Amino acid sequence: MNIDRRDFIKYGVIGMGATAILGPGAAVASSQAARKVDWGRGSSMKPSGKEARIADHPLSWWVNKFQLPLHIYSGSVIGENVKAFRQVFQNLYPQGHIRFAAKACAHPAVFKIISREGAGIDVASYYEAQCALASGVPPEKLDLNGNCKEDFLIAKAIETDMLIVADSIEEFQIISRIAGRMGRRPRVVMRLSGFELGHVTAEAIFTAGKWTKFGADVDDIPAFLKTLDSYSSVRLLGFHTHIGSQIADLEPYLAVLGKMIELGHLLKKTGRNCEIINIGGGYPISYVNKEEWERFLERIREGYLAARSGDPSRIFIWHNRTRGFETEPDGRLATSHWNDEKFYSPYPKEKMVEAVLRGKVKVYGEEVNTVAALRALGEPALVIEPGRSLVGDSAITLARVSQVRKIGGSHNLMTLEMGVTSLGTALVYMPVHRWEIINDYDRKDPEPFETFVGGNLCFSGDMLAKYKIALQRKPVRGDIVLIRDTGSYGPQFFASNANAFPRPARVLVDATGKLTVMRKRDTYEDIFSV
Repeated sequence: MNIDRRDFIKYGVIGMGATAILGPGAAVASSQAARKVDWGRGSSMKPSGKEARIADHPLSWWVNKFQLPLHIYSGSVIGENVKAFRQVFQNLYPQGHIRFAAKACAHPAVFKIISREGAGIDVASYYEAQCALASGVPPEKLDLNGNCKEDFLIAKAIETDMLIVADSIEEFQIISRIAGRMGRRPRVVMRLSGFELGHVTAEAIFTAGKWTKFGADVDDIPAFLKTLDSYSSVRLLGFHTHIGSQIADLEPYLAVLGKMIELGHLLKKTGRNCEIINIGGGYPISYVNKEEWERFLERIREGYLAARSGDPSRIFIWHNRTRGFETEPDGRLATSHWNDEKFYSPYPKEKMVEAVLRGKVKVYGEEVNTVAALRALGEPALVIEPGRSLVGDSAITLARVSQVRKIGGSHNLMTLEMGVTSLGTALVYMPVHRWEIINDYDRKDPEPFETFVGGNLCFSGDMLAKYKIALQRKPVRGDIVLIRDTGSYGPQFFASNANAFPRPARVLVDATGKLTVMRKRDTYEDIFSV
């Protein structure tokens, strides 16, 4: 049995596209919607009777075996995503290298898939590094990142010949001292920040601006390079940056790459080669298509203005917040720019890297084709750190409906038997996902059912969807909801036993149908053991 993207989820009917995000009145071509019904890159759904099947098992089998909530990953999708990035480099810049951002989904089963496809791992802790090494990833294909590396971790990286990403000039000095005591000369790149890029994503996941805990300020680097001769125990090979997560626009990548190439030429003037330029990750997933995203923004505007005019029933965002739209002092909504995370991009995943390589960077004020600019620098390795874009669309989450009620007089609130710690991205920003009732899938109401979604934890911030999602019918207690594209961060980054709820199971299915339990559901003893 071979299970690919197209066969991962099978329903009793074909359909459910735009309604899951737009609600009533959505007018999106069925061919566009179908892509989002499928798991990842595929384009079709196949009928298989009334009960949905996931990886060739009926829904009831998953529920009985692992309980709910449950996170299920497709190994095939992860592998295909890595291949797609590799193909871009093979076509346009063979000196390109991939380092999977381990924080997005750290697990041996995932690391083994990544490694088999020829990519390395970007790690930020001792256990991430140990996991990667135990998964068979060669140490020379590990990049040690992070802003708070312990001495023993730096020493381990030096001992095993990992590439070290120095997070600051001060950390560079620490690495030099440790390396000197060990009599070694580690490979190091300097992480950069301080770029003036404007609003490129949500503030909490923007990591390359002036106000960030990551990286050395780009303006301090020219003076630092003049001091390199005093650090004989370190080989500075180039530069690193990471703009942030879900960077939907091309221009920020071109801007930082142009500046890094300029610094590469300054490094060459010190008598050293610039061997590595690492532009980090942040390659976006398009959770919706362009028309759906524009309609999403319009619903925010309409709801806010309607509420200010006395009609709160049309509010679309929880508490009538404006999210990425700023309000003027007089209460008017400034709608010219969205200053938050974007959930649609014309350059999703590997398409962003392709656009960077086909684009133009500004080097010393002159626009130059990206590949030509890299060649003029000596063809350094161009390294990327995709995380979400490799695993984000590889997983789904299943959760059971507890109840549906009214709040604020006219708004529906669906409560799930799952807390926000199991969909952790909702703690940081407002993720836009596709939601569906997966049991009895073909039963629909005449109009989609719009609702906010709350979790089961005892604090008001436990909101799984702060915008109104649209389901194919009104849910009832016991229905099972499927949330798409939950493979990165959410299921594990903030996982906890808040309110003594068990952390849910996480299961990976490979192309042959083999299951790997990435995490078993917590028992009482797991939660309260010492």
